[in-house]
Amino acid sequence: MTKLYSYSSITGMAPHVSQESLLDEPLIKLVDQIIKEAIDQTASDIHIEPFANFCRVRYRRDGILYEANHIAMHLTSRFITRLKVMAQLDITEKRLPQDGHFQLYDIDIRINTCPTLFGEKIVLRLLNVNKTALNITKLGFSKIQKKIFLNHITQPQGMILITGPTGSGKTVTLYSALNYLNSIEKNISTVEDPIEIQLAGINQININPRIGLEFSTVLRTLLRQDPDIIMLGEIRDSETAHIAIQAAQTGHLVLTTLHTKNAWEAVTRLQSLGITSHDIISTVSLIVSQRLIRKLCQYCKKQENESYFHSKGCQHCLQGYKNRTGIYEFFTFTKKTSEMILTNNKIALHHQQQEEVFSTLYQSGMQLVRQGMTSIIELNRVVSPNIVESSTDMALLCTK
Repeated sequence: MTKLYSYSSITGMAPHVSQESLLDEPLIKLVDQIIKEAIDQTASDIHIEPFANFCRVRYRRDGILYEANHIAMHLTSRFITRLKVMAQLDITEKRLPQDGHFQLYDIDIRINTCPTLFGEKIVLRLLNVNKTALNITKLGFSKIQKKIFLNHITQPQGMILITGPTGSGKTVTLYSALNYLNSIEKNISTVEDPIEIQLAGINQININPRIGLEFSTVLRTLLRQDPDIIMLGEIRDSETAHIAIQAAQTGHLVLTTLHTKNAWEAVTRLQSLGITSHDIISTVSLIVSQRLIRKLCQYCKKQENESYFHSKGCQHCLQGYKNRTGIYEFFTFTKKTSEMILTNNKIALHHQQQEEVFSTLYQSGMQLVRQGMTSIIELNRVVSPNIVESSTDMALLCTK
């Protein structure tokens, strides 16, 4: 049930009482209370959104936004100011977006402000709020996927690409790989925007474009720092792509991400950034596409038939789901696929990829559906049904 926070609800006094000294302390408590509630509910983000007559507060849990609170309009400006003070932002600047961060309850919180029609919208990202176990066995790989992944990340050189949209769990996959590889014998460095999880024993660098500290600049510097393993938060431009490829070709292991909807499209994306087909097939050893899918609540789920489960929701979950796991699509370079990349035969490459990958995103999800870990409805929400590649998957859809 949505709660409304007004002046009287946090002070016990009538709205016409205007002593700032009486209002500040309750507002501080209100801000802390909303953040604490989000942490307790394992939310990843808090959205504070001012409208004409109220300010809405929403939490993102397991990838889904839901309404949690309302803040009365006469409190909204002070509420937002309090958050900006905590992040040491300019409280007088309300026309331009601002970024910052602060800590509360031992949680790193990233803040972004954006001017809207009725005031500044605030989004708080609660970093590592779920105390994510950076363990490869916890990512949701199948046995064969785990074996392939471990084999490639333990190679002395080459590039490994993790692909998927924002919020698909790419960062946790990368950090889990680094955590596995982290040892006194390895010089491991990361280039990130921003640093989301701190790992002891690893050199982590936060880029700062305002002072010219870009991905490409830091990457060049790291190559003079005798690295063994480099994690690059994202390949965003041609210059960074070329330096990353050169690093992988000269005896370093490079782990990075791209924003593509499936694994094989990463090849096209690299080509569009000016990377030659020859450099791609000789340097990139593994491409992993991934999504996060909600798991059915173990307390209220019920079996519909031999293949499907569902849950209606209970006090232990949110709308029948609790927590998420990954589904994956792996693409490795074989003789056939390499030849197709060299001849730029994209249609043939797409069909060949479907034959050679160990499972597509949808097929990985269907395995979880059959195991009762998730629902077909959730799978279709995360992976569009038009990505169904096999007749078996289509038959299963038609029976629903």
